[in-house]
Amino acid sequence: MRVVRDQARQEEQPGHCRPGTRADQNCHSPTPREAALETELIEAKAQLRARDEFLAIAAHELRNPMTPIAAWVELLIAQAGRRSSPIPPEILKGLERLEYLVHAYLRRATTLLDVSRISTGNLQLTPAEINLSSLVQETVSAMTPAAETAGCALHFTVQDGVSGSFDRTAVEQVIENIVSNAIRYGAGRPISIAFTGDGNSAWLVVTDQGIGISKADQVRIFEQFQRVADNNTTGGFGVGLWITKQLVLAMRGSISVSSKPGAGSTFTVTLPLTTD
Repeated sequence: MRVVRDQARQEEQPGHCRPGTRADQNCHSPTPREAALETELIEAKAQLRARDEFLAIAAHELRNPMTPIAAWVELLIAQAGRRSSPIPPEILKGLERLEYLVHAYLRRATTLLDVSRISTGNLQLTPAEINLSSLVQETVSAMTPAAETAGCALHFTVQDGVSGSFDRTAVEQVIENIVSNAIRYGAGRPISIAFTGDGNSAWLVVTDQGIGISKADQVRIFEQFQRVADNNTTGGFGVGLWITKQLVLAMRGSISVSSKPGAGSTFTVTLPLTTD
């Protein structure tokens, strides 16, 4: 009897098919189309893994040789500032421009690395208590040259004394990505940046007066490799806002956009200051 009962249980188990049994009624061999789809799925997953591995390797290879170059440029600028005899303004300005271009290159390589880490689930944040007010002030101030080049004036107000436990690099990248986005699509008009906090949450609000974003695009701009459809601006991978959203979510925050075509855009990032 035990053998009979065991045999009956096997016949009822999903995926266990025996000719002439009740389970056999629901069993069938995969059709050629199903088999082909399964093969395509396996191949697609393998291709995605290969892509992520390539991005990680490429990002490291692109960053490594540029890091010492950036250090030398910073050293030259520092030495120029300490010289007793004045450095010709055009040379100093050239060095500062070179510094900006080198750091822009490094940010591009870092973006590739971030895409790989997020796609493979290897994004790791290291929270520590930081002065968010100071970080916002420093990050936005460092982006002033890029804004001036694009013809955009940055007007920002920062509430003092807002602190929280966050990954400093992640917060800095969120600020850079949103402000860079405003500069790129701001059509050379002023950009407003406001940072406030109330003890429970902190808010970063960035408003531009640029081309604006349609309702349809407002949904997809936070997806990977997506950009505003009507934009003619060159450059970028179309992953900046996607990375920004992933970083914000990893810090238990949220990001939203309010916009109309031709009327500019407002991006709002909310970060929790408490651990509850």
